Amino acid sequence: MEGICPLCNGIEQLKVICPICENQCDDQGRAIDYEDKYSPYMDYDISAKSDGLTTENSNQYCTHMFNCPDCNEGLLKIINKIR
Repeated sequence: MEGICPLCNGIEQLKVICPICENQCDDQGRAIDYEDKYSPYMDYDISAKSDGLTTENSNQYCTHMFNCPDCNEGLLKIINKIR
């Protein structure tokens, strides 16, 4: 059974602190959505196949991009999907 990402679905929020300036980073969504200009419009199941995770891991995790609004540092965090 495939889980759902609590961040993508607005169930939870994650507080990520910038390692450079220690300010709170903003969640920019799935990292795969930044692959190219059409990525955000691709079917979720298709884009999950190109997220760099194995098929089994794509069913369990979602990689999110976080960005610091002050120093523009970008971070990737792997989020556990819930069932």
